[in-house]
Amino acid sequence: MAHSSENERRHEDAQAHIRATVMNEICEVMHKTGLPPMVVMCLVAQAVGSIYRETADAHSGPSACGCGWRPHEGSDVDVLCSALLVACTRRQRRDLMTMQIAGRA
Repeated sequence: MAHSSENERRHEDAQAHIRATVMNEICEVMHKTGLPPMVVMCLVAQAVGSIYRETADAHSGPSACGCGWRPHEGSDVDVLCSALLVACTRRQRRDLMTMQIAGRA
């Protein structure tokens, strides 16, 4: 059971790191360019798509990466779209560490 909790922790740490990095970059791009949020978010989605394509290409063909992952474009894109849809429709959980203190009990 400890292995599962370690994997969950690693997953959560990776997710938090990626989210913070992307959020910082989105804010910086909006600040520097004056582009509206949806334009920048579409650029981010395009970047994720091109990163998928580059990664899939590196894992295909005779000189494929030896890690064992093989892309399945149709189902991979479905997974990416589903992840985006879930993240867009789910409200962020309130993290007690980041909540502003309202008063004293």
